[in-house]
Amino acid sequence: MRRLTTSQISKHFGYRKIVNDVSLTINSGEVVAIFGPNGAGKTTLIKILATLLRPTSGTIDIENIDAIAEYAKVRHFLGVVIHEHLAYPAFTPFENLKFFGQMYGINDLEARCNTLLNEVGLSRFIHEPLHIFSRGMTQRFMIAKALLHNPLILLLDEPFSGLDTSARQFVMDRIAQEQEKGKATLITTHNTELGYHIGTRFHFMIDGTLEESIDKDDISEDTLLQKYQDRLIESGTN
Repeated sequence: MRRLTTSQISKHFGYRKIVNDVSLTINSGEVVAIFGPNGAGKTTLIKILATLLRPTSGTIDIENIDAIAEYAKVRHFLGVVIHEHLAYPAFTPFENLKFFGQMYGINDLEARCNTLLNEVGLSRFIHEPLHIFSRGMTQRFMIAKALLHNPLILLLDEPFSGLDTSARQFVMDRIAQEQEKGKATLITTHNTELGYHIGTRFHFMIDGTLEESIDKDDISEDTLLQKYQDRLIESGTN
């Protein structure tokens, strides 16, 4: 089942084209990994798909809804993790989840908040303000927030960045769990090793353009890494 489809999405900032005619489909149960260097347009693409930025041109269909014209209708389908916290740093993780859960009208909200914070390993810090959290702790909170309303689609921008080995493994395990539930997941990363292990289909993104579409069954990790490195050299971004 198709969860999210884009057609020729572009985004300009002034005369600069950051995202260039991106067409992409993410199906239920897929983990699509986009590999690209810093400045390739990955974060901008995620923000567009999350309805946080409006594209200059193109279309986005989420669960058969025009996500550009009716962005408010599709946001409950989306769980988003980006570098901006999209939360209140002076609030505790429990206070944040409860606040956002009220916006989504979640039943048994306090139990849901407690369950998620326990699942992501933050139960000991449930009443500590977010601003004291480490990078790994903040990432765990953001995953709990993204999962709070049981979304159908996860959009994760560089989810492994700045994390230690334990935190990276947690993120990978959680993505796999959500995949088993039929969620559609898009991750952006420059880490081909982690992206390969968790992904089911791969793209390269270079200078705003989405390239390749490679199924995991059709390529080994070493070959994927070599193709990516070769492409960076060709583009002059390595």
